[in-house]
Amino acid sequence: MCESLTRRQLLKYGAMVAATFPFAKVGLEGWSLAAEAQTGFAVPMHLELVTVTDTSAILTWFTGDPTQPDEFGRPAPVAAPGRVLLGSQASGTLAEVESHDPTPYHYVELTGLTPGTTYIFVAESNGVPALRTTISPAGAVLSPTDVDTSNGGLFTTLVPPPGAEIGRIAWVNDLHVGESVSGLAYSDDRLPGGGFPPGFAADPDNPYWRFMTEAMTAEAAARGATLLLANGDVTGSADPAQVGNARRLLDGFGTLGRGEQGPDGVRLVAAGSAPTYFVTRGNHDRAHAGPEYADCSPVEGRPELYDCYRDTFAASFVPGTTRFAVSFGTDTHRYRFVGLDSNDIATGAGQMPDEQIDFLAAHLDAGEATIPLFHHPVGDRATVFAVPPVVFGVRPDQASGFRAALADRDNFAGVYNGHTHRNLRTTSTETGDVPYFEGGAVKEYPGGYTIVRLFEGGYMVNFYKSSTPEARAWSERSRGEYLGLYPYYTLGELGDPTGSTRSTPASAVTRASHPRTGPTPAGRPETGPRARAATSRPRAEVASRPA
Repeated sequence: MCESLTRRQLLKYGAMVAATFPFAKVGLEGWSLAAEAQTGFAVPMHLELVTVTDTSAILTWFTGDPTQPDEFGRPAPVAAPGRVLLGSQASGTLAEVESHDPTPYHYVELTGLTPGTTYIFVAESNGVPALRTTISPAGAVLSPTDVDTSNGGLFTTLVPPPGAEIGRIAWVNDLHVGESVSGLAYSDDRLPGGGFPPGFAADPDNPYWRFMTEAMTAEAAARGATLLLANGDVTGSADPAQVGNARRLLDGFGTLGRGEQGPDGVRLVAAGSAPTYFVTRGNHDRAHAGPEYADCSPVEGRPELYDCYRDTFAASFVPGTTRFAVSFGTDTHRYRFVGLDSNDIATGAGQMPDEQIDFLAAHLDAGEATIPLFHHPVGDRATVFAVPPVVFGVRPDQASGFRAALADRDNFAGVYNGHTHRNLRTTSTETGDVPYFEGGAVKEYPGGYTIVRLFEGGYMVNFYKSSTPEARAWSERSRGEYLGLYPYYTLGELGDPTGSTRSTPASAVTRASHPRTGPTPAGRPETGPRARAATSRPRAEVASRPA
């Protein structure tokens, strides 16, 4: 998510940050888990309701000492025990449902909940309720006045879409494998912290991109995903070492580009088959010039550019392109995911030329419920706020053309984008209530992955923070990026990827000699119970009323 800023913008944003965070310190020091735990006041804070599903919810919080700030003004981590009290809103009573040993980084997954039920909760350490994150989403519901949960909150579990569950996939983006500094909007080694704002350096012996990606692949598989879609910025700068490391890390989930070849170039992946993954290209994965790239294939028509990314991940793509299509499901119901390349090959700027739209249109013609994915956002909000030179989305005219091409497609079921590092779900005036998802980054706060559960009658989207000890520690530390402003930008609300459902029927397949013969078009997806749960943003008051 690195973009060039004008001098005027740099001064403007610098003045804003200086006025807002007068005590923040500037520095770029190495970080190691070995130096994390300290002694001092264990103040429970940053309580967040990260995920809400139909039968579970995840809470996280932090215990630290505000009197011991680090170079970024963040409280020193202090270990303390924790517990969670839970009860149904109907009963109005709370009981302890979980307790754990001392840690600064508290992560509690509540299971066995009842779908469509409202719960009240309190999370605490050393008998002190954890303070909710200071960011409250619009429409957050406070605790009922007749129940003393002033430092807790309430949430309502999701109701799954109709029909049987078909299978599970993982959406991930912005791994930035090989990156050395996190949290830079503008890179410049001449500035303190490696750019603006000051960044958080990786531990060279244990870089965050490595343990965050390892945690993501292991946990996504453990949660039942058998298809993983990595939606761009897989690497930091796509040099041979980075693409090699990224390939090895993602191979920890499964085999790249597995699946039977269909008649229209689609890969057929059975929901119960061995794990596989596919990738799209992000702006950091673009072709580059320079001697360190010269062993890779040159770009046609641009002999000064070398495309190491396409070389390494060629098995993900239709030959000769950087696109793919995957039909995933069972013999009777399937969804199709179409990966596009939204990058200018030389600059990484967002674009959506006709050839990409034509590729998507051809696969929509197959009739399966279809979700395109590509790195740069393409929704209305991304277009409205695209102010050069900070344009995070697809070029506005081409974004509008993309949406217009999908406006009358009954089987267009959603869009998945990355790049912004935030959890967000929006819609477009041109395509009705079809959701446009943006996903939080793997490599930094909120630090995780999205699980999409596919049903015969729709799908459910839930964001999860990675939960290994290293991932928890780094997520808490990197929430201090942008001089503490980062959670205001990245946190979602209930109904964002923190947890949402959509009634979007999968294609019913008439089985003949081929699993895709005779698909029955799904009909315009109706908006289901937009149950708020965890999709892509771990926000302390998300989908089901965060902490």
